[in-house]
Amino acid sequence: MILQTPLPPPPGIPFDPNQLIPLIGLIGGLVVAGVVLYAFFKSDLAAAIAERIRTGIHRRQRWKGFGHEYSDTPAEGLESGHVVELEQRVVEMQGQIAEMAERLDFAERLLAQKRERSLPGA
Repeated sequence: MILQTPLPPPPGIPFDPNQLIPLIGLIGGLVVAGVVLYAFFKSDLAAAIAERIRTGIHRRQRWKGFGHEYSDTPAEGLESGHVVELEQRVVEMQGQIAEMAERLDFAERLLAQKRERSLPGA
């Protein structure tokens, strides 16, 4: 009499493929987070925050008077070239705004003239 035993399981892969799905999700999430952080650090907002932190390090508290009050003033010797550049940009933007205001006034006058001509009682 020959006894039959169940067949041994076939040799397979040493891990469950379903375990790859969370790993792929984790790697994808890290890549997306890295791209977002890279974009943030290259932005103007990050540069402004860094500049604020940089100037905040050099701030000193100065004694103001007999009321024992202290004022938080920025350090002397800030980059005057940076301030001059910002002033030039503000003047340039003010010129652009004035030019746009003139164009808007002109367009409003044209529309008003067209409206006057198209009204039947005018």
